[in-house]
Amino acid sequence: MARQEDGGGARPVGEVAGRPAGLFVGLTTLDTIYLVRHPPGPDEKIVADDLVVAAGGPATGAAVAFAHLGGRATLVSAVGSGPLAAAARADLAALGIRHHDLRPGEQVLPVSAIMVNAAGERAVVSAHGALPGAAPGAADATRALLTGADVVLVDGHQPDVAVGVLAARRARPTTATAAPASVARTASTSPAGTASPAGWPPVVLDGGSWKPGTERLLPHVDVALCGSAFRPPGVGGDPDEVLRYLLAHGPSFAAVTRGPGPVRWATAQAGGEVRPPAVHAVDTLGAGDVFHGAFAWSIAGSPELTTDALVDALGAASRVAARSVTSFGTRSWLTRGEAPRCG
Repeated sequence: MARQEDGGGARPVGEVAGRPAGLFVGLTTLDTIYLVRHPPGPDEKIVADDLVVAAGGPATGAAVAFAHLGGRATLVSAVGSGPLAAAARADLAALGIRHHDLRPGEQVLPVSAIMVNAAGERAVVSAHGALPGAAPGAADATRALLTGADVVLVDGHQPDVAVGVLAARRARPTTATAAPASVARTASTSPAGTASPAGWPPVVLDGGSWKPGTERLLPHVDVALCGSAFRPPGVGGDPDEVLRYLLAHGPSFAAVTRGPGPVRWATAQAGGEVRPPAVHAVDTLGAGDVFHGAFAWSIAGSPELTTDALVDALGAASRVAARSVTSFGTRSWLTRGEAPRCG
């Protein structure tokens, strides 16, 4: 059984302990991913060296990673009908992901065309700028999926449904008293608060970018994991400034990722960095989604979401995400024959 090198409280990646359940709310796209030697110029036609067609999107990629690591993933997104939707749905089913469709019977699935060159550089064209909202009554049906969830992840898409689910979370009865938090591992000796009140599944925000409705989600979020492009209104690009904003608007634990650089994290009492492993990156597409899904899996069902456990989960997720970038596309890492590991 592989454990964190620093021996913390995160769930060891690679061990299926009771198959934790995760609920993922957000975006699904159909991604066509081409491996090319260079993007085509004006009026140029090129032949790709490889092609992957797979369901994509932040919440979707996180659900894929969560399921691959041994969890039971339920994805809530708009896929709809038609041949493209059928392809996305078949991909999700093959990976063992349960899907709840927010727009059944309609052709709504966004499509992304992505070109990746040998250096791992990407050119992306997406068609989800006008993402359709959920069908009437979809939020009510989605609330029932919260029952039994050990962790919830939202990606900022479908905010109406996400807010409805998270509001229902607070109506669940508390079944345990809050466990004492550990002392944060920095110069500070002040204890850090637990991320989620006992009896409620913790909520993780995948904050790739600021979206309309993000301000409504933050009060319901326990852990905010944001990329370097995440810019709240009136806040610049300084990670510490972003972390302070997040902690002031709901989450009790926040982190900012910076590609292969250190992950900077903070609570109200402490802060620090987690350094991802150095690897030869072939394709970084979807690495953030893998990171979020692995993090969710590491904390799912944990009886004590202390600062130590959450920092350990950042390290675990970084190692899984690093493995995912060593091959082309968003699916190759799932079938390369290695057991997922933390250490």
